[in-house]
Amino acid sequence: MKERVVVFGDAIIAIILTIIVLELPIQTAANGAVDMVSLFRAVGIYFISFCFVANLWFQTGYAFNKIEQVKNKDLVIYLLLLFFLSLVPSATRLLIEDTTKQTLLIYGVLTLIVTLVMRRLIVALTEQSFKGEKQRKRRVNELNKQDLLSIIFRIVVLIFGLFYVRPALIIYLILPILAFLQNIIDREEDSLIASLDDEQQADYFQDRNQVWGNSMRRYSKLLRDSMKTSGEQDPDRWKQVMVDWEEHINKEINERKEQLSSLNGNDRHRAENEIARLEKQKQRMERQKAMTERRINEAKELSDQVLSQSRKRK
Repeated sequence: MKERVVVFGDAIIAIILTIIVLELPIQTAANGAVDMVSLFRAVGIYFISFCFVANLWFQTGYAFNKIEQVKNKDLVIYLLLLFFLSLVPSATRLLIEDTTKQTLLIYGVLTLIVTLVMRRLIVALTEQSFKGEKQRKRRVNELNKQDLLSIIFRIVVLIFGLFYVRPALIIYLILPILAFLQNIIDREEDSLIASLDDEQQADYFQDRNQVWGNSMRRYSKLLRDSMKTSGEQDPDRWKQVMVDWEEHINKEINERKEQLSSLNGNDRHRAENEIARLEKQKQRMERQKAMTERRINEAKELSDQVLSQSRKRK
């Protein structure tokens, strides 16, 4: 059933993209020459809708891949999503033919509704894909925070578009591109999380920004990794992450040990407990590094064996 739902959705999305490009109004002057200014503006607005629809296809496709069966509730939400999405070609044509505050408002409200329904579907599918209660709750909470920020920002853009039409169009172009990149980053981080045990996952989310340095460095590193490798589970890809994480832990331990001499009473006791926690975290990290090294060596040995057998057959 899941395969039929996904194929049906892919077909609808392909038709929607085709309709959008077929309905591009090409204006001509009195002498029959094409109005190049209106043509480039039309293509630019089409590109905004293309990015929006393509990003929706990518995000929903990734979410469906993580589940085995589509529940009735999810199917209803998906069909509702496709209904609103099928209105995008008409809203795009309106915006191309007459780019005004009113047509931009119609387009903005429609994309807001589509985004809201899509994000609810992705949350429902993601919740279904996790077996562990703790992991499910953490991921759903994280998605809910992202969705809240996304919806609030789109509402702000709606209001902004009532006063500045062309800058708002540029923002509508940037939004699906950013969402697409965010989805890639989430996939890369999921690969890292899958290689950690439950305790290490808890440590990672507690110190995530410290492990990477800051959010921007985390985003850029994960994005670069996604472009460099095709394997979703490659322990060697995270080798440097483990090294950076261990350096951060050592730095935290040394800083707290230096503070101990100047602390008294409860403050000293809390610092000692924190040092003990970090020492345990460091031990778990060392075990994780050993496991990573072992997986790398096993994968390398297996690859060498396959290559050797292939040469012998030749």
